[in-house]
Amino acid sequence: MIPISARLLCCASMVKGDYVCDIGTDHALLPVYLIRSGRCSRVLATDVKQGPLQAAAQTLKRYDLLDTIQLCLSDGLAKVPDAGITDLVIAGMGGETIRDILSSSKAKWVQRGTNLVLQPMTKAELLRSWLAENGFAITREAAVRDVHLYTVMQACYTGQPRTLTGVEAYVGKLNIAEPLTRIYISIVLERLGKRLDGLTTSGADEDAADVRALIDGINQWMQP
Repeated sequence: MIPISARLLCCASMVKGDYVCDIGTDHALLPVYLIRSGRCSRVLATDVKQGPLQAAAQTLKRYDLLDTIQLCLSDGLAKVPDAGITDLVIAGMGGETIRDILSSSKAKWVQRGTNLVLQPMTKAELLRSWLAENGFAITREAAVRDVHLYTVMQACYTGQPRTLTGVEAYVGKLNIAEPLTRIYISIVLERLGKRLDGLTTSGADEDAADVRALIDGINQWMQP
């Protein structure tokens, strides 16, 4: 049994192709699961630091996959070859970091039909907005509980940029009918409520009005 978290299992469920690149692989549990479960036949697992790659190598040795899964020391996509990769997984990072990786000059190849699986730990709304503005569409999204609540997004390049509304940036493609979605959005609303309290206390009336309108819009979205 591979000790993989619910968060990474959700990422694995959104993999579509046969050759996956896992950015920031850490202990390489996702690559091991992808191979052992038969979801893909090739994985390139990268990390920006040598320490995590050494831990990943130990995991691959434990599961006898050192000759199957390739490890690569890379800052984002800097050392990632674009040939043949069908799926790009970027999980366990802040939304800003994921955005920066996808906006680098090394990421142009992801616009050639690559299936993106993205799991931001923070600033999901920022990542959603950036994706839309740069011609990517989120095709599927799910909230997942793993100590905290997170969201996992599946996206692809369409070449049709658009600007999200404030509500769209915060709710994405989450399905309101799923129980975890309501819990996830309630946490988002709590965070926005704290921001509203701060703005109101500081007398920033115009900004407070914008946040209040956003909260009202999200609450309306949650109505059956």
